[in-house]
Amino acid sequence: MKNNSKNILYLGLVSLFTDLSSQMIYPLIPEFLVNIGANKSVIGIIEGIAESTASLFRTIFGKWSDSVRRRKIFIFCGYGLSALSRPFLFLAQHWMVVLGVRFSDRIGKAMRTPARDALISSSVSSGKRGRAFGFHRAMDKIGAVGGPLLALLILQQSNHNVRLVFLLSVIPAILALLFIFFAKEISSVSIPETGQQQIPIKNRSFILFLIAITVFTLGNSSNAFLILKAREVGLEVYLIPLIWMVYNIFGSISSPIFGSLSDRVGRKAIILISFLYYSLIYSLFGLTERLLIVWILFAAYGIYYGLSEGVFRAYIADIITENRRATAYGIFNTAIGLALLPASLIMGTIWDLYGSQWAFLTSAFFSFLGFLIMLTMYFFKNTTPATK
Repeated sequence: MKNNSKNILYLGLVSLFTDLSSQMIYPLIPEFLVNIGANKSVIGIIEGIAESTASLFRTIFGKWSDSVRRRKIFIFCGYGLSALSRPFLFLAQHWMVVLGVRFSDRIGKAMRTPARDALISSSVSSGKRGRAFGFHRAMDKIGAVGGPLLALLILQQSNHNVRLVFLLSVIPAILALLFIFFAKEISSVSIPETGQQQIPIKNRSFILFLIAITVFTLGNSSNAFLILKAREVGLEVYLIPLIWMVYNIFGSISSPIFGSLSDRVGRKAIILISFLYYSLIYSLFGLTERLLIVWILFAAYGIYYGLSEGVFRAYIADIITENRRATAYGIFNTAIGLALLPASLIMGTIWDLYGSQWAFLTSAFFSFLGFLIMLTMYFFKNTTPATK
C-alpha cells in the first residue's frame, strides 16, 4: 500500500475552499428561485435534473480514471468546471439559467468525486480510512461553515444583494484549484482480472449496499427543502446562511468522530444508525411548526452527515479492490444521483399538493425502508477484502 497522508490534507483544503464557495450560494438559491418566479415543483425539478442527469457521468469518469490509472487530472478538471459555472448565477434572470449552472456544477462533481475518493482511499492504510474520510468531510464542512458566514457578511454590507454573493463566490473556488497541484498522484496497482471479485457489480456486499442506499436516497431529497421548511415556519431571509452554518458546524465536528469510530467498531453498524437517525430527523422536520425546533433539527441533521458521508466511502474502499475503486465510487454516486430526481420531484410535488408535513414524512418512510434493506448486510460477508 502506497502511503501519502499529506494527500488527505491537500485534498481536504481543496474541499474546504470549494465548499466555502458553494455554500456561500447554495442556501440562497431556493429563495432566489422563488423571487424569479419558480414554485416548489420547479425547484424540485431543478435539483432533481441537475443531480440525476449529471450522475450518469459519474460511473463513466470513475471507470475512465481506473482505466488510465490517473486521479489528479479528473480532480482538477472537475473542480475547475464547477468554479467556471459560478459567475453565471450573477447574471441569471430565469430559472432555466439556474438549472444550467446547477447542471454544470454537478458535472464537475461527477468528474472529480470518484477519482478524489479513490486517491484518498489509496493514500492511507485500511485501518485509517474512516479517519481519513472523516477528516476530509470535516474540512468540507468547515468550508461550508465559512461559506454562509461570508454570505451573511456580504448580504449585510450590500443591502441584501444576493447576486453579489454569487459573484464573489468565484474567488474561493479558484483558490481551491491551487492545492490540487500539491497532491501526489498514486496510481492504482495493477491486479489481474482473475474473477468476479474485481468487478463492483458482481460484488454481493457492494450490490446490497447499493440497493439500500438507492432506496434510502428516494427519501433524501435536496437540502433546499430544509431551507424552505425553515422559511415556512418564519425564518428571516438574512438568517438563512446562519442556520445553514449551524448544520455545517455540527457536520464538521461529527465527521472525524464517527469516521474514527467506524475504524474501531465497523462500518455497517454506523451506516445502519445513520439511516434510522435520518428517518427520525425528517419525521420531526415534518411534524414541527416551531422555528426553535427547526434550528435544533438543523444541528441534529449535521450529525447525520458525520454518521454517513465519510463512512459510506470508507466502507466501499473496504470491499472493493484498489484498481476498481473509482469505478465503484462512480457507480455509487450514479445510483444516488439517479434516485435524487424522483426524490426531489416527490418531495416538491407532495409539498405543493399536501403540505410540508406529508412531504417530510414520505421521505422518512423511504429512508426507513433503506434501513431495513441494510439490515440484511449482517447476513452476508464481504466477497473479498479490499487490497491494502
